[in-house]
This record gives sequence, C-alpha cells and structure tokens, in this order.
Amino acid sequence: MQTHVVTRVIDGDTVEVSPEIPRRTALQTPMERLIGVPIAETPTQRLESPNMFNKIRLRNIDAPESGTPQGEKAIRYLKQFLEGKPVTFKPVGISHDRVVADVWRYPDHAFINAIMVYSGHAKWSHPPR
Repeated sequence: MQTHVVTRVIDGDTVEVSPEIPRRTALQTPMERLIGVPIAETPTQRLESPNMFNKIRLRNIDAPESGTPQGEKAIRYLKQFLEGKPVTFKPVGISHDRVVADVWRYPDHAFINAIMVYSGHAKWSHPPR
C-alpha cells in the first residue's frame, strides 16, 4: 500500500494528496492489488479520466456543503486529523476526476471515513461493507 501526504482538505469528504495517484492504482480491483496483476485499460477509460489524480473522495460518506456553517465545521475537523499527515487508502474507483477510497491515517490506522460519520461531521451515503 502506498503512503501519501494530505496537502489540503478541500471539503468534509475530499482531500488533496501528494504524490499523485496513477489511474492504474485507482482502477485496480482488490484482487488485482493483492496478486499484483495489472488491469487492462479500455479506450473509454483513457478518454474519461486523467492519467494521474491528486484528490481523494472519502467513500460512502456525505459531508455538508462548503460555505455552510456545518460544512465549515466538517472542514476544520478533517483538517485537524489529516492536513500535512500521511495516509493510506483503498481505492474503489474514480468519480469526477477524484479517486474514491477508504482512507486511513498512517501510522495509527484511524479510519477517517468512519471518524467523520461518528463525530457527526458527515453521514453514511451507503452503509459500509
């Protein structure tokens, strides 16, 4: 698993990271990651998404919109946990030029998606599996 540093919290459910994430990493299935098998790219995937990503959308949560009082609280809360800190993540796909993933703070493995929900700063959009 790669470690990335959170360079900026964009909103209560999206962060920017460095270094950038290759598309191949974002699209791999868990089995492909486990056994190290590269995925086959289709021409559609190449057209729909860039080669590299620097944003991660926390999977299965919805935080209040930026610009609202609740949204600003969620941003401040997420910043205290992640900004400038290393994270690991498990990507599940791509949405709107962002990698959708479960995110853990490294090295203590705090599951950020759940922390945002259980702290009251976001809600589950789909129950985690």
